[in-house]
Amino acid sequence: MSKLSKFKTYLPIAQSAKLLSDLIGETVDVGRVLSLYEDGWLRLFRPCHGELIKLKPALDDELFELHASDGRYFMESDEVAGVCLGIHLPCDTAYISSHACYALRDENGGLYAIRDSETDEYLSPFDEFDEENTKVLAVTADIYTLAKQANTDSIPEKPPIEVMVNEHCIAIEHIIYNFAPNETPSITKPTVDITKETLPPSLRITVAALLEAATSQRKVHTQSSLIESILERNKGVRGLSESSLQKHFSDSNSELSKLRAASQD
Repeated sequence: MSKLSKFKTYLPIAQSAKLLSDLIGETVDVGRVLSLYEDGWLRLFRPCHGELIKLKPALDDELFELHASDGRYFMESDEVAGVCLGIHLPCDTAYISSHACYALRDENGGLYAIRDSETDEYLSPFDEFDEENTKVLAVTADIYTLAKQANTDSIPEKPPIEVMVNEHCIAIEHIIYNFAPNETPSITKPTVDITKETLPPSLRITVAALLEAATSQRKVHTQSSLIESILERNKGVRGLSESSLQKHFSDSNSELSKLRAASQD
């Protein structure tokens, strides 16, 4: 690797692996560099071109706060807030329709996702770490720091998670960060098991209660009477409220209408 590489802010992962190999005198492959990031030793940068979408809670206030306390933000899109040309990693994570997405924060803790202009999909950590096709870049300074630590006999201390201003988000009124600036940053590893982890528990409770109400008696229900029956049978059950049931039913009806329309095209 050229000695001038140290003057570059970011390096492709393959070049980062070659540089680290040269600096410590042993072979380091792309997978090892990515694992250093996942283990908290290395920062990355993800170039992109997409809309910065302001998010809003997808659950009622009580349930949203319950899950947010565990670092799980169940959100839905609100409005286009600006343009994003890159994000610093690690960053926060949000769940939109049970799909883990990168989430950025503003000074008030507000959450934003990035919707790719080419694919119209939200950028997700699960899309990034194919070793042959990764789009992330490594922070060059971190590669040199890792090499210095690896070449000494002392046990290194893992660097703290850094809250960073994102200067690559433009046409937006707020300052954007990788983590909320007024909170202690922490990384909650997203899960791909949406049936067990990222589907809101209130939705699973709703389905169970709906099945019970619909099959327990021979009665033709309206949506309102179903909600009334569910609440009557499940008094005090956390996660079942009139507002949450109305929202789940509305979202489900809307999605079903879209799928029916698409199937007839």
